[in-house]
Amino acid sequence: MVIAQPYLSRVLRRLHYLAARDPIDELYRGWNWDRPPIRPRGLLGLSMGDVVYRYCPVRRDVWLRKVLGVRGRESRVMTIGRIVHSVFHAVYSTFMEASTHSSDPVGIYEYMVQNASRKLIGTGVPQEDLGWSLKLYRRLALGLAGSSSLRMIWHPGSRPIEGMLWLTEHHVDGSMLGLSQNLRVDAYGEGIVVEIKYGRYMDFQRLALAGYALALEAEYEAPVNYGLLVHVNGVPEGDPSIRVRGYYIDTSMRQRFIESRDEVIDMLMAEREPAKPAKNQCPESCPFYHICWGGSGGR
Repeated sequence: MVIAQPYLSRVLRRLHYLAARDPIDELYRGWNWDRPPIRPRGLLGLSMGDVVYRYCPVRRDVWLRKVLGVRGRESRVMTIGRIVHSVFHAVYSTFMEASTHSSDPVGIYEYMVQNASRKLIGTGVPQEDLGWSLKLYRRLALGLAGSSSLRMIWHPGSRPIEGMLWLTEHHVDGSMLGLSQNLRVDAYGEGIVVEIKYGRYMDFQRLALAGYALALEAEYEAPVNYGLLVHVNGVPEGDPSIRVRGYYIDTSMRQRFIESRDEVIDMLMAEREPAKPAKNQCPESCPFYHICWGGSGGR
């Protein structure tokens, strides 16, 4: 994961303090998936987006996907978000590849830059989006190589990848929680889960951290107490900006996730189609805008 080790250490110190003052209620650990309140009321294979993302205020988008089987149109915002995820994954996988060729952070960075276009095209980045993707890639690569260099200065004799081993695009089975058996976590390591988002921060986004933490705990029976929400902005039109927020995934956040999951399950099992929200509540970038209101949508 492309987060500088000194920054991560500082964030974790603060989160450790919060955890010591407010321990997580054991009932809200994922390994208690077979008993209330974790046990789901229905096994519907929900995605994390189905549960967490409240872009549609009445969850009509979930109904259209899950009940009517409607496939939405990918908007430009969604395309950019997908590419941003691809860039993060490409940077980290290339870093790991480069570390087998060189133990010098400068050499690692040079290797990463030299292979950037090949890696990005290999992940499916369209040619028309390659320019800004390379800009974001280089910025992330510089941060990752710089972080490994600092670690080697502080710990002489260490290797560039030490302390930086994360699982990216990690698949986890969420079916025990009523979620999809093919959830994909942006990054996971050292009891920390990471969610990467493009665009502005919205409060409900952090609930995905709780959902992934519960799913990982259910599968591995090991605690996941902390989460990082990474927001990327400034692309494709300008300079990339990256902001990282750290969260202690406490009992309250876990409760909110479970309540949101149960609300969606109840809606789907009730078999009542949600009414359309007011038109001014629906952004035209919604992949189902054309279903609810006609017109082009998905722009």
